[in-house]
Amino acid sequence: MDLGFLALAFGLLFIGGCSARVVTVSPGPLIRVEGQPVSIRCDVNDYEGPSEQDFEWEMSRDAKGPKIKMVSTFDSSFSDPSLSKRVASGDISVVRLEDNEAELKIAEVKSQDSGFYLCRTTSTDSDISGNYEAQVQLK
Repeated sequence: MDLGFLALAFGLLFIGGCSARVVTVSPGPLIRVEGQPVSIRCDVNDYEGPSEQDFEWEMSRDAKGPKIKMVSTFDSSFSDPSLSKRVASGDISVVRLEDNEAELKIAEVKSQDSGFYLCRTTSTDSDISGNYEAQVQLK
């Protein structure tokens, strides 16, 4: 067998085996005026498993503070009770844009919405590799 072919096949196998999940959100910080809409995109790439991935959104007032569950693409009861009216009214929602991309939407941002927004994906990978969450600040 040709040595060049073997080297190429091994290289492709090596590169393919080194992929790692990458979750990204809109670059920030995001600055919005109270009463205006805001959308924050989140996508995941280089993952294994089903093409359709699930997303959860949480927020905190400061970067390391306690998280408040907002919305999920797969669990309708995910939201914290403090946000249930806003979620039920559609003021806060999550929209799937692609199998690997979702968008958090706030129809009318309020001053108390200022903080850090965390997008998390659940693992469908055979090995834990890469990042499973990404965060952006909203002011």
